[in-house]
Amino acid sequence: MPSGGSRPGAGRKRKDPALALTGTERAKLPATPASCMVPPLHLSDLAQLLFRETAAILEQQGRADIAFIQLVAILAQRQEQIQRWQAVLEMSGDTCESSTVRKVDGQQVVTTMLRARPEVAMLSDALRQTQSLLGELGLTPSAFLRLTGGKKDDGAGSDEFDF
Repeated sequence: MPSGGSRPGAGRKRKDPALALTGTERAKLPATPASCMVPPLHLSDLAQLLFRETAAILEQQGRADIAFIQLVAILAQRQEQIQRWQAVLEMSGDTCESSTVRKVDGQQVVTTMLRARPEVAMLSDALRQTQSLLGELGLTPSAFLRLTGGKKDDGAGSDEFDF
């Protein structure tokens, strides 16, 4: 019967401890300015504007980094799509009629159904992905609390109910 130990070479390879940065060492690294976060050329004018808004927020938080460029670009594209699909739905409504023709007992029967427009599903998907991308960038309240270690900004006793 085999013994229950780990096999040599099995599992995830460990990182060299000399390469790892501790939290204080990571904090000492210089912050990358948002000017390094240049929007990719394939973005439209609106998406570039949305990209710059997100890059400015990341810079304000001291978390702007070149590594976020593609993620912020995808976020900007999805935000642009959200605006477009919301405009389409405001103009044409959330539903459309769908007619089908079937033969029943040798006669043609037309049935009309009220369905959700395809833009409704595309908008829902874009909103879901946008929320996910905002979470990955730490721009949602819960992600921000995780980044700060669960500590909110102190109001310095501004609340009369603080104990």
